Amino acid sequence: MFLAKLGQDSQLWHNRLGHLSYDGLKTLSSKQMVNEIPSISISQEVCTHCLSGKQHRSAMSKKSTWRASEKLQLIHANLCGIQPSSNNNKKYFRSFIDDFSRKTWAYFLHDKV
Repeated sequence: MFLAKLGQDSQLWHNRLGHLSYDGLKTLSSKQMVNEIPSISISQEVCTHCLSGKQHRSAMSKKSTWRASEKLQLIHANLCGIQPSSNNNKKYFRSFIDDFSRKTWAYFLHDKV
């Protein structure tokens, strides 16, 4: 049988209710909005999930730092699978895109060679 200790009740209900703030938990408890919720005290434990959810990361740049200045200077290649396979039983296609002109070539393949 799994039972939480009295000191862990706040943390347990914090986790059960989607990491709701402790003020929100106190409101639910005091107004008896949730059945069987005990009186909530602010936990001294730091919730690592809440901390990682509040972390910010630097934004991705919207423009690349380098672009090609002439044709065929930079080619982007990609291999993609097709599900279901084409009428000719081709399961993959390989694409090549010229960075300067944006011209695209696509070749359909039977396998990943």
